[in-house]
Amino acid sequence: MKKLLSIIIILLICSCASPKYKVIDFGQFKITVPENWNKYERKGIDSYVGGIITDKNDSLNFDFGRYSADLSKSDYPMVYDSIGLAELTKKERELLPKTKHLIVDDLFKTDVDFREYLQYQTELDSIDCFKAKIITPKNKGYGGTGIYIDSLTGSKEKYNKIGIGFYGWYLNDKTQAEFIKALKTLRFEKYCGQQRI
Repeated sequence: MKKLLSIIIILLICSCASPKYKVIDFGQFKITVPENWNKYERKGIDSYVGGIITDKNDSLNFDFGRYSADLSKSDYPMVYDSIGLAELTKKERELLPKTKHLIVDDLFKTDVDFREYLQYQTELDSIDCFKAKIITPKNKGYGGTGIYIDSLTGSKEKYNKIGIGFYGWYLNDKTQAEFIKALKTLRFEKYCGQQRI
């Protein structure tokens, strides 16, 4: 009887501890996220925009359309002069001491390998049936984390290309890991028949 009771208690503990997930359907795509994350939508001007609010109240935003941004193309080195420091947001100034950065007197008169101070790392992967860039900050919690898919349908030549950028900013380690895990579950059922990797 003690063995049976012990097994039941262990099973109850394990079932309570395992995270629960749900699928959010944004119409153009679906994503599997932790159960306590919630969908939101906004009115976009030239694209479909919206996102998810996490349990930590972080906003994970997407831009689905012709002008979706590729965060990796904004990978500026974290080398600052007095002007660059002044342009940082309050949050960036608070987080800066925990990052690999460099402060110089003059950006143009310094002998620095700027590549050593780039903000992001990019990993190429496939999500559903598309090539994707997974972008994470080199300095944990400083900058954006997310995904960019250049072309779900259409082409640049015909000016009808549709892509997606989906990013969160200044995420803690746990939220970043959950977000990347969720991004890898993205499903583009309307578009996968049109294009294959």
